[in-house]
Order: sequence, then C-alpha cells, then structure tokens
Amino acid sequence: MQRASASDRVYGCAMQQGVDAGVSEPLERIERELTHLVQRAQRVHLHAESSGQPLERSAYLILGRLRDEGPLRNGALAALLGLDASTVSRHVAALQQSGLIAREADPEDGRACRLRLTETGHRAVAATRKARRGLVRELLSSWSAEDRRTLAALLERLNAGLDARLPGAQTDHPPPSAQSQIHVSA
Repeated sequence: MQRASASDRVYGCAMQQGVDAGVSEPLERIERELTHLVQRAQRVHLHAESSGQPLERSAYLILGRLRDEGPLRNGALAALLGLDASTVSRHVAALQQSGLIAREADPEDGRACRLRLTETGHRAVAATRKARRGLVRELLSSWSAEDRRTLAALLERLNAGLDARLPGAQTDHPPPSAQSQIHVSA
C-alpha cells in the first residue's frame, strides 16, 4: 500500500473539516497537482550530449535563454531570468569552463562582452530539448489532440499570469495567440 504524501494528508484534512468542495476543492487540487508537477520536474535528469553528466536546471535555463535570444550581456541575461547578476555570473563561469558558453566582444561597445553558446552548448540544449519533448510526447501519447491543445493553452495562460504577478518577472513567451486562447467554464 502506498503511503499518503504530506500534501495528500493536508488535502484530506481540509476535506474532512468541511471545506466547501464547490469552491475550494478545485483550487486545492490545482495547488496539490502543481506541487507534484514541480517535484517531479525537478527529478528529471537532463543530460548534456557530450559528457553524459546531468545538466543542472540553472544551466539549462541559461543555455536555453542564450539559444533563444542569441548573445547577451551578463546583466541582460540576469534580467531576463529574474536573477541577480552575481548569481548568473557564477553559473556562467562554470558553463564557460565546461565549454558550453564563450565570451565575445560586444559589437555595440567594445569594452563590454556578450555571452554566446558554443557548438557544444548548442548541442547540449538541442539534446536536452529533444529528450524533454520526447518525454512529454510519450506521457501525452494517449491524449487527444484537443486535450493537448487545451493543456498547452492553459499552461500558457498560467505562465502569463505568473509573469504578470511575480516581481521582476520577464515573459518567456509572447501572450497566447488568439488561436491558443481557450475559455474554460467554472
């Protein structure tokens, strides 16, 4: 028999105490499932193509941003990630030492430098994204195309809401397109 998790026990206690199931239950279920999702996502091991060593979450975030945005100054990268520049600098130093990132002169200001992915960095991001998307594809293979579109639209809305609400957050993506917007009745 499986042991109940802490969030399951809290959820069960709230339901036993007579919480209005019509109002609170969906929010409690969403919070519980988001907690489980984040816990599971943190356990997924991401691997760099060449080394076979796990690519840490922070490394993947930095490399992915450089892949998507192109070369950036350290301060601009930190702002996009919503992190302190010194924190990003420490991670960048390790990624540079690993050969995943290189520094180059900023063409707009020769005194400054920009960070860019190396070929090894590009391969690591591509391999990681391929593995992540393969896992998602496998997990959702039994879902209908409509259910997958609905999940994508709801996740876009949730992330847009988080971006708008969190201090210093920068959107990772443009607002959902009219095609991906869906309306869910309560």
